[in-house]
Amino acid sequence: MTEVLYAGSFDPITLGHVDVIQRASRVFDKVYVAISINTHKKATFTPERRADFAKDALADLDNVEVMISDELTVELAKSLGTTVLLRGVRGSSDLDSEMAIAGLNEKLDSHIQTVFIPTAADYRDLSSSMIKEIAKFHGDISKFLPAKAANALKNKYL
Repeated sequence: MTEVLYAGSFDPITLGHVDVIQRASRVFDKVYVAISINTHKKATFTPERRADFAKDALADLDNVEVMISDELTVELAKSLGTTVLLRGVRGSSDLDSEMAIAGLNEKLDSHIQTVFIPTAADYRDLSSSMIKEIAKFHGDISKFLPAKAANALKNKYL
């Protein structure tokens, strides 16, 4: 069975993330989605809320499991028994930074391989930080986020 781990802050999960996970669920037997801590960002939502948004958005995918992680992605992969990491990329700037991370992960564990799935064209402009900025100014974010996450973010900035 081929399993893959997709780790990220998902603060909150976007339709771009959902798109990548849906497509990965058709390629891999099992997709682990890890809600992780990004030490470079101040989170808008707790890991538990982010996991709740992800579980709600991905509920129709039987082979996807959402979890919370506070460890290095490579260490989580080892504990899950997977050697494949998934990354979604929106464009060339994402690819450059993701390639650097993939290289570091491979140096941490030479068995780790990273697979990239490009985000669908409809979602290439989406980033959680940009969507949060729109929400702060009361713009319509319903086109960018799953409903539960969109409602929570909208209410956060009322």
